[in-house]
Amino acid sequence: MASYYDSNFGHWDMTDEDDVDFYHEVQRKSVTKTCQGCRVRVKLLPQYAYCDSCATKIENGWDF
Repeated sequence: MASYYDSNFGHWDMTDEDDVDFYHEVQRKSVTKTCQGCRVRVKLLPQYAYCDSCATKIENGWDF
């Protein structure tokens, strides 16, 4: 099992080739932008405003 990480979805543990292809597609579509939560420059999909870490915090009740 291979482990991958990106700022959109966090850690990916993948064995299926379709998952790996999807991961690479997400990487190709991602652009460098500033996360609206932590203000760190990360690669996110254009429609995303928060990195995975900040999105998880928001889902758990944190407020920025």
